[in-house]
Amino acid sequence: MIQVAVEHRYRPASDGYDEMVDRSGQVRGHWSHLNDALDGLGPTELRRRQAETARLLDDDGVTYNLHGGPSGSAARWNLDPVPLLLTSDEWVNVESAVIQRAELLNLVLTDLYGPRDLIRRGLIPPELVFGHGGFVRECDQVRLPGPLQLFTAATDVARDHEGHWWVLADRTQAPSGSGYALENRVVVSRVFPSLYRDAQVHRLAPFFRALRAGLQAVAPPSAGDPRIVVLTPGPHSETAFEHALLASRLGYSLVEGSDLIVQDGRVWVRSLRRLEPVDVILRRVDTWFCDPLELRPDSHLGVAGLMEACRRGTVSVVNTLGSSVLENPGLLPLLPRLATELLGHPLEMPSVPTWWCGDDASRSHVLATLERLVIKPVTRGNGRGVVFGWQCSREQLDEVRRRIEAHPWAWVGQEQLALGSTPTLADGGLEARRVVLRAFTVARDGSYVAMAGGLARVAPDGGPVISNQAGGVSKDTWVLASEPEKMTGLWLDSGPIAAEPTPSISSRAAENFFWMARYAERADAMVRLLRVTHERRNEFQHGMSTAGLECMRELLAALTRVTASYPGFVGEGAEERLREPGPELQSLAVDDARPGSLAFAVHRLLEAAYAVRDQLSMDTWLVVSSLPREVLEAGSLGRGTLGRVLASLLALAGLEGESMVRDPGWRFMDAGRRIERADQLTNLLRAIVVAEREPATDSLLLESLLTAAESIITYRRLYRSRAQLETVLDLLLLHPDNPRSLVFQVDRLLEDVRTLPGGRVPARVSAAEKHALETSTVLRLADTALLASVGPHGTRPELDEFLARISDGLRLTAAAIAEAHFTHLLPQRSMLTPADPGGARTTGVFA
Repeated sequence: MIQVAVEHRYRPASDGYDEMVDRSGQVRGHWSHLNDALDGLGPTELRRRQAETARLLDDDGVTYNLHGGPSGSAARWNLDPVPLLLTSDEWVNVESAVIQRAELLNLVLTDLYGPRDLIRRGLIPPELVFGHGGFVRECDQVRLPGPLQLFTAATDVARDHEGHWWVLADRTQAPSGSGYALENRVVVSRVFPSLYRDAQVHRLAPFFRALRAGLQAVAPPSAGDPRIVVLTPGPHSETAFEHALLASRLGYSLVEGSDLIVQDGRVWVRSLRRLEPVDVILRRVDTWFCDPLELRPDSHLGVAGLMEACRRGTVSVVNTLGSSVLENPGLLPLLPRLATELLGHPLEMPSVPTWWCGDDASRSHVLATLERLVIKPVTRGNGRGVVFGWQCSREQLDEVRRRIEAHPWAWVGQEQLALGSTPTLADGGLEARRVVLRAFTVARDGSYVAMAGGLARVAPDGGPVISNQAGGVSKDTWVLASEPEKMTGLWLDSGPIAAEPTPSISSRAAENFFWMARYAERADAMVRLLRVTHERRNEFQHGMSTAGLECMRELLAALTRVTASYPGFVGEGAEERLREPGPELQSLAVDDARPGSLAFAVHRLLEAAYAVRDQLSMDTWLVVSSLPREVLEAGSLGRGTLGRVLASLLALAGLEGESMVRDPGWRFMDAGRRIERADQLTNLLRAIVVAEREPATDSLLLESLLTAAESIITYRRLYRSRAQLETVLDLLLLHPDNPRSLVFQVDRLLEDVRTLPGGRVPARVSAAEKHALETSTVLRLADTALLASVGPHGTRPELDEFLARISDGLRLTAAAIAEAHFTHLLPQRSMLTPADPGGARTTGVFA
């Protein structure tokens, strides 16, 4: 028997079937190896493996967005490292049943949007179909190429107290979970590598190969080499992580509705300066939101005209639009007869006992036994919630009864199934938790292929409700093979060599790459300035000299000016904050709701990264996902904590420079980085060196400036003297080999804008190139001796004017890039960016 803590032993649920332990208390044979391994690890090591699971999920950025959470918030995906085990013999029966069910549902779907013989023959009541929110009349007679109209399905199954399998629900709208199942497998195989290898687990790759091949097979006949995209609602979708994972693993573009357009009866993706045809859309947007022209007019998630393109057969959308009609629980009691009529043999796996209230006899049964049933609306998400009769008061049951009697066709009653349990790692050791398995099928070669295993989920607290929205915990599902399987990947392993059409970057992706780099560079500059300020504060806090005090005040004021975080250290109340700068510095580090703060920049960086996650490598995401945790730690403002944030930002820049193909996405990233680095340096120079100060103060400030600009070592090697403004300007403005100088940034920016796709007309320069050239000319004609000269009012007016011209040039270049390459389909609000006192225009989520 497994014992994970001295005082705790595994106890299966007393009222149901347990996956690991039989009724006599003996460990089932196929669990014995796992049982012995977990027992041998002991409680301390199991807790460490549990923590490692959470760390790996964080590193991979695995999230599941919760309803009602703050915009852009994402909850960690919960994964229990102890897998659910099934033998091959057990799985064969489940696999056969879910494939049969998919075949049956396909025939029902084909009929409901075709001849509707099932309704005419009385096998399905018309009000059950026409009164269901998933039946979309606009989809009538719309067909996919080939015999199968249901492309993919998910089936929630569970065991009862005797160990028999039952179907709880069907998911056919846009079934989610297969990508999470793949991620679970990756993580658990890392946490228990030896155990995974020894267990001889059936692999998931065949399912995803079938998915990829199936998508190619449903393309319109006219598509020779089909262009396939994954349509997502966006980074704030519940399962946004999965959308990006599937797109990345399958090699398809991840698009939003705004990336697509219908012209001449077919769908196109908006690439930079041109439109490219789309042949197949793997949609993760609910049907009603897919076309604002014919379906929901208030939807911003879909594509106007998509329905008409589907009717013409120029694009295949899977799952088929309108397929959520099959999720109607009122169909469950009809499936046994439908199986006999349509397939010629009985249903292999029964559905949980269900009574549709549109039937008089069934309604009478439901009303007589309300307190023992689960009451569900036939349409999900229509404002009517699920009711657990045994949890209701008499008054509540009366209200439910009135609602059923008013609209009987809209309700079903279901028997509560005593779900089986499986061991789950909890704080006190292994605990028995109720478990539901989601099995996945995908159309292939006239039938369906099932994923070996699926996505198992357990209740977070041992209760009967299992839901991701309620904090459910997922598990990897291991189907144990009788002999080792051949190692295969996700790609097709046979057939002629064929390449996907070279995917061009969309305008939305280009904008996100651009701003991802800008916010990364903004965060980098913020960390460096915070670190310099912190070090000067520590250096001078005891017995501070006049020069040291003035240097500190100027650095704090520069923080406010560069970040535009007014009033800060220069506005109202500044004197009080200057006397005790700690709280303001803390806010500038960790307040993610404050524009100009480090946390704000990192938060915006993450939002941009999420929007192009499918195009980022695992190593890049490992760095990106660690930033929020490091920023929170950076609130202490210690050199070590700020240093860790800076190390991650440098790693991100290194991956960008050394691991990314020089494609359009990289060019936009590099252009954004060059503009932001130049702009940050320009603003810092204006804040620190335009005004003349006492020589001792100037010397300290110039040294701080060089440190913040990552040029102090270079300066000391080139100029063996105390810092002087003229030579500092030579290094920071004009040195062509200093990767932190302004001229270096502008030269790289020119190279980027010249190679952006579609940006040039022969014999002419683009607007962005024109502004970059003008900025370069201003730089190269600069006389640093003149710029360093002091005017009659104790300032350097030539330097101030020069820096203002550079700032304007950068702003105009950025605006020209946006105008030429970023498509704004909705009115955008503009504002001054935190680091752009000159008035750079930002749009959308990045404003």
